[in-house]
Amino acid sequence: RFVDPEVGAAYAFLLGSVQEITAVSEYELELRLARPFAPILSHLSHSFIGIVSPAQLAGLGPNDAIEIPVGTGPYVMDAWNRGESITMSVNADYYGNTPQIENLVFNFIPEASARIVALETGEADAIMAVPPQDAARLDADPNIDVVYQTSVRTIYISFNNVREPFTDRRVRLAMNHAIDKQAIVDGLFGGNAFVADAPVVDAVFGHVSVGPYEYDPDLARELLAEAGFEDGLDITIHHPTGRYPLDATVAEAVQDMLADVGVNATLETREWSSYLSFTAQPPELAEYDTFLLGWGTVTLDSDYGLFALLHTQQWNPNGNNRGFYSNERVDELLSAARVETDPATREVMYAEAIELIWDDAPWIFLYNEGQINAVRSNVGGLIHHPLENLSAWDAFFID
Repeated sequence: RFVDPEVGAAYAFLLGSVQEITAVSEYELELRLARPFAPILSHLSHSFIGIVSPAQLAGLGPNDAIEIPVGTGPYVMDAWNRGESITMSVNADYYGNTPQIENLVFNFIPEASARIVALETGEADAIMAVPPQDAARLDADPNIDVVYQTSVRTIYISFNNVREPFTDRRVRLAMNHAIDKQAIVDGLFGGNAFVADAPVVDAVFGHVSVGPYEYDPDLARELLAEAGFEDGLDITIHHPTGRYPLDATVAEAVQDMLADVGVNATLETREWSSYLSFTAQPPELAEYDTFLLGWGTVTLDSDYGLFALLHTQQWNPNGNNRGFYSNERVDELLSAARVETDPATREVMYAEAIELIWDDAPWIFLYNEGQINAVRSNVGGLIHHPLENLSAWDAFFID
């Protein structure tokens, strides 16, 4: 069902040409493919491809959803209080080493200041997404350790590439040259991010450095004038608030920099689920100029970062190409890289595709996100993962 076109799953591309999955023994699966699919092993690491319990599925009604999933990890999920917390306890049947911490509670605390207070008072043992301006103060606390970690997420502002005036490459280039990305990285994130030099981060297979665009407001004004906007233009930038670190503040910084070259940008924000629905419309219904999003290439293969967001087959409503970018040669390269089994040849294909994408400028390429987390000093073994999660199976309390 996951790959059935009638279902229209947005992440069906993950399994590509998988035709059949057979359980050949209690602990083995056999996947049969219609053709070679180079990123299959990387894609199988994606959390959306986790194996679910057939017994649990059998007990579901037609309109039911799994709320307490059955898994095989070191912990089992005991309770999910929507919007509040998830509680877990050690899985007594786990095949590996038994975790030292018997119970885990994940509390959802949207407000950064409240997360920090919870950590400082000992209510929380670890928190994620520490605001950069608070990192030094927390680091000075002898009871707290601040952890800096990279991520695989690129933050960008996509144009609606089938909507005027963004069908004009000069307008798209102008806005890339109008934004001082290094100033955003240094001024807002204290250097704990990296100016994007490609659509995927450098840890991803297939990455090549083709950027960044030079910050050049004079060139931006020239390009806008060539495109017929010497008197400027009005646009709307849609952005989330609180989904990514300082996302609304970044949107405001972009707004200010665009104003300097004559682009009057109005900012609009929505609640996250509404935001995703709003930016998931087919092209004829897409009523947006631009939108800010992030994408983490969690499989560490460029197929996930490029095919999903930039191939014509992935246009909304059943894909993730929400900006309706299309380039025939890029499509050819990304499709060919899926079936090419030689890694070196795939790298050459991705290098050409990334060059073409960068030249087309379908996004304002902003920055690769960094992570700032913090943990109480009496906690050891906690893994702060580049995929933006905390792994606690090896964690322990220090006496």
